[in-house]
Amino acid sequence: MTGTSARVRAVVPGPGRGHTEGMNREGAETHLRLLTEAELRGPMAPARRQPWAGPGGSTTRLTAVAQALTAVHALDHDTVEDILADFDLAVSLRQRADRYTSGPVGAAVPRPGRLVFPSPGMLAMRSRLAAPSPGEPARSPEQGPGPGPGGPDRLVPVGLTVPYRDEDLSGEMFLMAFAHTAAGARFTMVWQTHSVHDPEYGAPVHPGLLPFERFTVTDNRGGRYHLNFARSGGPEWAGDVSLRPEPPDDISWLDISAPGGPVVRVVLDPGAAPAAGRTEPPVSETKLSPGEHLLVMLAEQLLTVAPEFPHDLRMQLAAISPGPLHTMATGMGDVIAALEAADVLSPLSPVPGRLAAVCAGMRVSGHGITAPPAQDLPEPWLSLLAHYQRRKPDTAPVHDGYAAVATALPELDGIRLALLGLLNTDGGSWLQVLARGLDPKTPETPRGPFGIDTYFPLSVWIRDSGGRWHACRPAGWHRHNGEYVLKLQLVPPLTRSTDWIEVLAAGPSAQVRVRLPLRWGYLH
Repeated sequence: MTGTSARVRAVVPGPGRGHTEGMNREGAETHLRLLTEAELRGPMAPARRQPWAGPGGSTTRLTAVAQALTAVHALDHDTVEDILADFDLAVSLRQRADRYTSGPVGAAVPRPGRLVFPSPGMLAMRSRLAAPSPGEPARSPEQGPGPGPGGPDRLVPVGLTVPYRDEDLSGEMFLMAFAHTAAGARFTMVWQTHSVHDPEYGAPVHPGLLPFERFTVTDNRGGRYHLNFARSGGPEWAGDVSLRPEPPDDISWLDISAPGGPVVRVVLDPGAAPAAGRTEPPVSETKLSPGEHLLVMLAEQLLTVAPEFPHDLRMQLAAISPGPLHTMATGMGDVIAALEAADVLSPLSPVPGRLAAVCAGMRVSGHGITAPPAQDLPEPWLSLLAHYQRRKPDTAPVHDGYAAVATALPELDGIRLALLGLLNTDGGSWLQVLARGLDPKTPETPRGPFGIDTYFPLSVWIRDSGGRWHACRPAGWHRHNGEYVLKLQLVPPLTRSTDWIEVLAAGPSAQVRVRLPLRWGYLH
C-alpha cells in the first residue's frame, strides 16, 4: 500500500443509512488504495467527453467507488480525500514526465492513449458527497432549530378550489391537503392564472405568483392569519403556503377569502386530529445490508432515468457514442467489488444479479458486473422494465388534475413521511411529501455515485388501480424548522383515471404498504 498509512476513523451513520456493525473499514481503504495503484500502473484510457452525467472513464470509475464507500459510511471524507489527493499528485507527476519524453517541446495535448486528468485536487473535490466535513453548517432556506424526528400531528385531505380575480389576473388556487405539525400549519397547493387582457381570456398563462398578501384566513374562533408561499421543485405553479401566526391545534375550520372571489371554508375534520391508539399501516422487515441498499438505489436510478431517452433517440446516440445509459453504468462492477471488500455486501447477495438483470433488460453493457442476471426481480422493477421496453410507452395522455391525499407513514429507518397530495400537469406527475428525520446536512451535498440522491435514502413506489408501478424520485425540496417538503416525480406519470394507489416505501431495514383512495380535482 502506498501513500499515507492506513487510518481507520470512526464514522457515525446518518438517518436511514442502515446497520454498520461488522463493517471492514480497513478493507475498504485498502481496496480504494489498490484501485488507485492499478489505475496508475495500467494503460490510461483516452479522454472522451460525454454530454450526460455519470461515470464514463477510469477517473470517474475511481470516483464512483470512492463515492459508494462514503455513501455506506465505510470511509470518511478525510480518508477518501487523502487517497485521491495522493492519486492526483501521482498523475500530475506522470503527466509532467510524459511532456518531457513525448513529442516536440510545447505540444498542446498528451500523446494518444493517455487520459486528460483534472488538475491536482479536483478529483478529491468531486468525492465530497455523503459525508460533509464535521461542523460544516447546512445552508437550507428558512433554517431553524426545528423539532426532533416525529410524526405529523394533523393531516387533512382538502380537495377544494379557491377562485380569485384581481385587476389584471384571475385564476384558481387548488388546495390538496392541510398539515399541522410541530413546524407549523400549511396547505399544499397548486394554482393557475388567467390574464384579463388576453384576447383569448380563459386560457391559462404563465403562472406567476398569486397575490397572497390579499388573501385572508379566519378560523372558527375569530383568529386571523396570512399566507406565506414556498416552492419545493417540480412544477413552478405548485408548492405550499404556511399560516402565520401558527393557529391552535384544535380549530374546527378555516375560511379563506380571496380577492374578488367567494369565501371558501376548509373543514378540519376532528377525526383528522391526533388520536391515541390510531392504527398505522403494518411495517415489515427488509434486512438489506448497506451495500445492498445502495445497489437497490442504483438500479432504481437506472430505471427512472431510462424513460428520458426514448427508443429512437437511444438508437441514434448508439451510432456515435456508447450512450447515456452505458455511461451511467460504467464502473458498477468496481463498486460491487469495493462494497464486498468493506463487508457491507455479501458475495452471496442476490442484489448484484438483480442489478445485472436490469442492465440486461435495458440492453446496457460495459457495467462490469460479474454476477449472472437474476430471474427473481421485484414486481415494481419488472413493471418499469416492461414500460421501458415498449417502443412507444407513453401513449396514454396525462390529464391535468390533482388528488387530495393526506396520510402519515410509520417511521422507516429514523425517517417519517407524510403524503400530502398528487399532481398531474405538463405531462408529468408529482407526489408532495413532508419528511422528518432526514440528515440536516446531506441535502446540501452533491449527488452520490451514478447520480443517486443519497440525501433521501428511501425507496418509494406507487401502484395504480390498473396494476402499473411508478417509481418516485426526488425532484426538489425545501427545509422549514427541521422538516423537509419534497416533490417526488413519478416515472412513468399517472393517468387521472386512477381510482386508488398503493404506496410502497422502503428503507434498509423496513418497508410499509398503504392503499389510498384518490379524489381528483380538475385544472381547467
